[in-house]
Amino acid sequence: MDQREPRKRIQYVKKGLPAIEDGVAFIKNKSSDHARRIFVEVENIHIELWFDKHYHDRHQYGDEDGKREGIDPKTVEDLVKRSLKHLLFYSSAVAGFKFMNFFSLPPPVRVVLQEESNGSKLNVVIEAHCLRINNCEITVKTAMCTDDFRMPMGQYCIEMQGDSSILSRCDNKKMVEICSI
Repeated sequence: MDQREPRKRIQYVKKGLPAIEDGVAFIKNKSSDHARRIFVEVENIHIELWFDKHYHDRHQYGDEDGKREGIDPKTVEDLVKRSLKHLLFYSSAVAGFKFMNFFSLPPPVRVVLQEESNGSKLNVVIEAHCLRINNCEITVKTAMCTDDFRMPMGQYCIEMQGDSSILSRCDNKKMVEICSI
């Protein structure tokens, strides 16, 4: 009789069951190697967006150079909305940066939001005030679509680039990058 090779067998793969999450286990987090999560909460912040009369007049009637193009309310509103998370992140992560004004401490802090728009740079100046613990209002003071927007010494600027951004500050008439996400 002929000796033939043994038939190939089906390989069985042991499949492990997914790990069961232990809700009271001590696990690693950013602060400790052994910590237990107690709760998770999502906080809501009520934000009101306002347009200052100066911005409104610049959009409607322009200035001595004529009507300002590229500063329509929808574009400006979209830029402000997309920059909110970046403003909150930078105010928590960068020492010395704050954008929120509390009560009536003069002079009010303003931040310039920038974004490339139709071959030019859209510049939006905002002023934010805390009204209550989870309620704030943001006012668009002015907007201008120009590449040579002048900023005063110490002025903070957030340049939006899609989902990322760069926080800069004007020092000696030059923009110095502080942080980026």
